[in-house]
Amino acid sequence: MKRRALLLLLAGSGCFRAPRRELAFGRALIGLARDTAFVDESQVTWSLTELSRLVDEAESALASSPRRSPASVLSELLFGRWSFVREVADTNLAFVCLPGVLERRRGSCVGLGTLFLALADALGYSASGVMMPGHFYVRAQEQGGARNVELLRAGEAMPDAWYGQRFPVPGGSAREYARPLSQSEVLGVVEYNVGNERRRQLRLTEARAAFIRATGFFPELSEAHASLGAVEQLLGNLESAEASYRRACNANPHLPGIEQNLSLLAAERTTATTPRACPLPPSY
Repeated sequence: MKRRALLLLLAGSGCFRAPRRELAFGRALIGLARDTAFVDESQVTWSLTELSRLVDEAESALASSPRRSPASVLSELLFGRWSFVREVADTNLAFVCLPGVLERRRGSCVGLGTLFLALADALGYSASGVMMPGHFYVRAQEQGGARNVELLRAGEAMPDAWYGQRFPVPGGSAREYARPLSQSEVLGVVEYNVGNERRRQLRLTEARAAFIRATGFFPELSEAHASLGAVEQLLGNLESAEASYRRACNANPHLPGIEQNLSLLAAERTTATTPRACPLPPSY
């Protein structure tokens, strides 16, 4: 996924254990993969079984280290005992959607981030997602304060300043960044990734459907509105394209490339050029 970040907030300490829930968010993530035709029912069943197994192991590890933070324990499990590794180049949805991440033991920052979030949810710890442009990372709220957990650096703790310098927010701020996300909004981030990959594959109808779902889950995700507008433009739905671009502007007036897209659209509507003859609008 391009130009995004997810921040997972893990509250509590090793000495407190809330009742475990029944893989609620993990089921939602796996169901998303099924609904986008990424996995079949047998893979859904395997993924739920595997996620449940990891939750059991994590529960035991947390119980045996009551004075340690859940974030550090989960990070060691992910990158140590369970041997998950990062993927920073391949955009294949296998590294984004939870079933593929579980099977391949490999994930993008979105894939590893949502796995971390699913584990935290199943273990009964409060976890939220937060975006910054171009990256996902984890923040654990511990007794001594917040600790950032960098999933693409094997759980290394990184200071806030590192993220601010490496992933600056255009215009200084936007509603989609630097705040805890709801689980619904996190699903929107995953759907946005699905749309990006389908668009790269020129499967535009599927991309359009994914971007629509993304904006439904996460109405303030300006990149999803802009990408939906770009696909609508390529499909020749020019009025819908303009509406999506305007929604992107409303959500984030500083989104890079959005004014260029609106200019391309205005020129196309004036000259009645066919959608595929116009320059490809930028990706987000």
